[in-house]
Amino acid sequence: MTDRTTLLKEIDEVSFAVNDVTLYLDTHPDCADAISFFNEMAPKRASLMQEFAANFEPLTIDCISKNGGLTDHFTWLDGPAPWEGGAL
Repeated sequence: MTDRTTLLKEIDEVSFAVNDVTLYLDTHPDCADAISFFNEMAPKRASLMQEFAANFEPLTIDCISKNGGLTDHFTWLDGPAPWEGGAL
């Protein structure tokens, strides 16, 4: 298992890349290289987010449940809140 800080750093880096290429694609929608890069990074980001949610706590509402349903409790509250030291 990856430690929390390392995994958050990797999520930040991949998320930045996804956001950046999304902005680029807004103005260059037919760029094959950008589309390829997005198609590589978006699933990687989703996987990292799910890994973080499974090992620590969900970072976004998309990571709260699998297939859109709740299991036995609302997992949004599982991790420490920012005022409890949950933010870096």
